Amino acid sequence: MNVNATPMTHAPIAIRSASAADLDTVRGLLQSAKLPTDGLEEQFGEGYAIAEFDGVPIGAEGIEVYGDAGLLRSAVVDTAWRGRGVGDALTHNRLAWAAQHGLREVWLLTTTAADYFPRYGFERAPRDAAPPLMQKSREFAEACPASAIVMRRAIG
Repeated sequence: MNVNATPMTHAPIAIRSASAADLDTVRGLLQSAKLPTDGLEEQFGEGYAIAEFDGVPIGAEGIEVYGDAGLLRSAVVDTAWRGRGVGDALTHNRLAWAAQHGLREVWLLTTTAADYFPRYGFERAPRDAAPPLMQKSREFAEACPASAIVMRRAIG
């Protein structure tokens, strides 16, 4: 999936699958945005996507798989690229990935983006309604505070 970086340059932003070599880059993007990195390495790989401009990573987003449910996490865009459609492209890419991999629902936790994700069909949900296996993940159990808003979106 490609989107234009800016109307003036028409340079494409490329979205590609992450590889093990991208782990430190994604960790750095998350740390710069003051987002949790706990457990990032546990399922890092094909469930994650990287947004690049001219070969330089500018954003990332991932889905961890817990049975037939996914946990969207590590949604991050470099501050210089926010507001240019990078996050939108990443979210659409990961939701398509979830559908292609047979997931029936995707969950997320957020302390800052509860108003952003409803445009993709996410709705608030009780924390204890998440699949039990997901609730044991480091993201649920440790990384995100109990005050984080839980959201869910059905796939298909």
